[in-house]
Amino acid sequence: MEKKRNAFEMNIAAIKLMIEQDGLVPGDRIPSERELAERLAISRPSVREALRTLAYLGIIETRHGGGSFLLNRDDHTYIQIIAQFLVTGDSKFEDLAGTLRLLEQSAIAQLDDYTFLEEHLDSDTAFRETLINTVKNDLFERIWRQVNAFYQSFGQGELYTRAEREALLKRS
Repeated sequence: MEKKRNAFEMNIAAIKLMIEQDGLVPGDRIPSERELAERLAISRPSVREALRTLAYLGIIETRHGGGSFLLNRDDHTYIQIIAQFLVTGDSKFEDLAGTLRLLEQSAIAQLDDYTFLEEHLDSDTAFRETLINTVKNDLFERIWRQVNAFYQSFGQGELYTRAEREALLKRS
Protein backbone atom coordinates (compact mmCIF):
# COMPACT_ATOMS: atom_id res chain seq x y z
CA MET A 1 0.00 0.00 0.00
CA GLU A 2 2.80 2.44 0.93
CA LYS A 3 4.61 1.73 -2.35
CA LYS A 4 1.44 2.46 -4.35
CA ARG A 5 0.88 5.71 -2.43
CA ASN A 6 4.46 6.84 -3.05
CA ALA A 7 4.07 6.15 -6.79
CA PHE A 8 0.78 8.09 -6.79
CA GLU A 9 2.42 11.08 -5.06
CA MET A 10 5.39 10.91 -7.41
CA ASN A 11 3.04 10.97 -10.43
CA ILE A 12 1.29 14.08 -9.12
CA ALA A 13 4.64 15.73 -8.38
CA ALA A 14 5.90 14.84 -11.87
CA ILE A 15 2.87 16.43 -13.53
CA LYS A 16 3.16 19.56 -11.39
CA LEU A 17 6.88 19.81 -12.21
CA MET A 18 6.18 19.40 -15.92
CA ILE A 19 3.58 22.19 -15.71
CA GLU A 20 6.20 24.46 -14.11
CA GLN A 21 8.96 23.49 -16.54
CA ASP A 22 6.67 24.05 -19.54
CA GLY A 23 5.93 27.54 -18.20
CA LEU A 24 2.18 26.97 -18.22
CA VAL A 25 0.08 29.74 -16.70
CA PRO A 26 -3.53 29.75 -15.52
CA GLY A 27 -5.86 29.19 -18.45
CA ASP A 28 -3.34 27.14 -20.44
CA ARG A 29 -4.33 23.69 -21.63
CA ILE A 30 -2.14 20.96 -20.18
CA PRO A 31 -1.03 18.06 -22.38
CA SER A 32 -3.43 15.19 -23.02
CA GLU A 33 -3.43 12.03 -20.91
CA ARG A 34 -1.66 10.20 -23.72
CA GLU A 35 1.06 12.85 -24.02
CA LEU A 36 1.53 13.02 -20.24
CA ALA A 37 1.84 9.23 -20.07
CA GLU A 38 4.48 9.25 -22.82
CA ARG A 39 6.46 12.20 -21.48
CA LEU A 40 6.45 10.99 -17.89
CA ALA A 41 6.71 7.27 -18.68
CA ILE A 42 3.69 6.34 -16.55
CA SER A 43 0.50 4.51 -17.44
CA ARG A 44 -2.57 6.35 -18.69
CA PRO A 45 -4.70 5.11 -15.74
CA SER A 46 -2.05 6.55 -13.39
CA VAL A 47 -2.13 9.85 -15.29
CA ARG A 48 -5.94 9.87 -15.12
CA GLU A 49 -5.85 9.25 -11.35
CA ALA A 50 -3.32 12.04 -10.83
CA LEU A 51 -5.34 14.46 -12.99
CA ARG A 52 -8.49 13.67 -11.00
CA THR A 53 -6.63 14.49 -7.81
CA LEU A 54 -5.23 17.73 -9.23
CA ALA A 55 -8.75 18.69 -10.32
CA TYR A 56 -10.11 17.91 -6.85
CA LEU A 57 -7.39 20.11 -5.34
CA GLY A 58 -8.37 22.94 -7.68
CA ILE A 59 -5.04 23.01 -9.52
CA ILE A 60 -6.56 22.03 -12.86
CA GLU A 61 -10.01 21.92 -14.38
CA THR A 62 -10.96 19.05 -16.65
CA ARG A 63 -13.57 19.79 -19.31
CA HIS A 64 -15.28 16.75 -20.78
CA GLY A 65 -14.02 16.42 -24.34
CA GLY A 66 -12.01 19.62 -24.04
CA GLY A 67 -8.96 18.66 -22.03
CA SER A 68 -7.52 19.90 -18.78
CA PHE A 69 -6.64 23.49 -18.02
CA LEU A 70 -4.44 25.03 -15.37
CA LEU A 71 -6.36 27.10 -12.83
CA ASN A 72 -5.17 30.10 -10.89
CA ARG A 73 -3.08 28.85 -7.98
CA ASP A 74 -5.33 30.59 -5.47
CA ASP A 75 -8.65 29.41 -6.96
CA HIS A 76 -9.01 26.44 -4.63
CA THR A 77 -12.06 24.83 -3.10
CA TYR A 78 -11.10 25.87 0.43
CA ILE A 79 -11.37 29.50 -0.65
CA GLN A 80 -14.95 28.90 -1.70
CA ILE A 81 -15.65 27.27 1.65
CA ILE A 82 -14.24 30.23 3.56
CA ALA A 83 -16.06 32.72 1.32
CA GLN A 84 -19.38 30.92 1.75
CA PHE A 85 -18.86 30.82 5.51
CA LEU A 86 -18.28 34.57 5.55
CA VAL A 87 -21.16 35.64 3.34
CA THR A 88 -23.89 33.40 4.80
CA GLY A 89 -24.09 35.41 7.97
CA ASP A 90 -23.31 32.32 10.03
CA SER A 91 -19.87 33.67 10.75
CA LYS A 92 -18.52 36.30 13.02
CA PHE A 93 -15.49 38.47 12.49
CA GLU A 94 -14.16 37.03 15.75
CA ASP A 95 -14.20 33.53 14.21
CA LEU A 96 -12.08 34.74 11.31
CA ALA A 97 -9.59 36.52 13.58
CA GLY A 98 -9.52 33.49 15.88
CA THR A 99 -8.75 31.15 12.98
CA LEU A 100 -5.94 33.41 11.85
CA ARG A 101 -4.50 33.48 15.37
CA LEU A 102 -4.64 29.67 15.61
CA LEU A 103 -2.81 29.32 12.31
CA GLU A 104 -0.12 31.76 13.38
CA GLN A 105 0.30 30.18 16.81
CA SER A 106 0.73 26.83 15.08
CA ALA A 107 3.44 28.36 12.89
CA ILE A 108 5.24 29.78 15.92
CA ALA A 109 5.09 26.39 17.67
CA GLN A 110 7.03 24.86 14.74
CA LEU A 111 9.98 27.21 15.20
CA ASP A 112 13.11 26.23 17.07
CA ASP A 113 14.52 29.74 16.86
CA TYR A 114 12.22 32.73 16.57
CA THR A 115 14.66 35.53 17.43
CA PHE A 116 14.52 36.72 13.80
CA LEU A 117 10.92 37.79 14.51
CA GLU A 118 12.05 40.25 17.18
CA GLU A 119 13.17 42.72 14.51
CA HIS A 120 9.58 42.82 13.22
CA LEU A 121 7.82 43.52 16.52
CA ASP A 122 6.93 47.08 15.46
CA SER A 123 4.86 45.98 12.47
CA ASP A 124 2.00 43.52 12.78
CA THR A 125 2.00 42.89 9.03
CA ALA A 126 5.77 42.35 8.78
CA PHE A 127 5.77 40.15 11.90
CA ARG A 128 2.99 37.90 10.61
CA GLU A 129 4.28 37.73 6.99
CA THR A 130 7.80 36.89 8.16
CA LEU A 131 6.42 34.20 10.45
CA ILE A 132 4.36 32.55 7.72
CA ASN A 133 7.25 32.72 5.23
CA THR A 134 9.16 30.33 7.51
CA VAL A 135 6.51 27.60 7.28
CA LYS A 136 7.57 24.86 4.90
CA ASN A 137 4.04 23.75 4.06
CA ASP A 138 2.55 25.12 0.86
CA LEU A 139 -1.08 24.31 1.70
CA PHE A 140 -0.76 25.83 5.19
CA GLU A 141 0.68 29.00 3.68
CA ARG A 142 -2.04 29.24 1.01
CA ILE A 143 -4.79 28.76 3.58
CA TRP A 144 -3.21 31.41 5.81
CA ARG A 145 -2.92 33.85 2.89
CA GLN A 146 -6.60 33.45 2.03
CA VAL A 147 -7.81 33.72 5.63
CA ASN A 148 -5.54 36.74 6.08
CA ALA A 149 -6.89 38.35 2.88
CA PHE A 150 -10.44 37.95 4.19
CA TYR A 151 -9.34 39.40 7.55
CA GLN A 152 -7.71 42.38 5.80
CA SER A 153 -10.87 42.99 3.78
CA PHE A 154 -12.71 43.83 7.01
CA GLY A 155 -10.30 46.74 7.56
CA GLN A 156 -9.93 46.06 11.26
CA GLY A 157 -6.22 46.93 11.40
CA GLU A 158 -3.67 44.97 13.38
CA LEU A 159 -4.45 41.44 14.53
CA TYR A 160 -1.98 41.72 17.43
CA THR A 161 -0.80 44.66 19.47
CA ARG A 162 2.94 44.97 19.98
CA ALA A 163 2.52 43.61 23.52
CA GLU A 164 0.67 40.58 22.15
CA ARG A 165 3.43 39.96 19.59
CA GLU A 166 6.01 40.12 22.37
CA ALA A 167 3.94 37.72 24.48
CA LEU A 168 3.72 35.26 21.57
CA LEU A 169 7.50 35.11 21.41
CA LYS A 170 7.85 34.69 25.18
CA ARG A 171 5.42 31.74 25.22
CA SER A 172 7.30 29.94 22.47
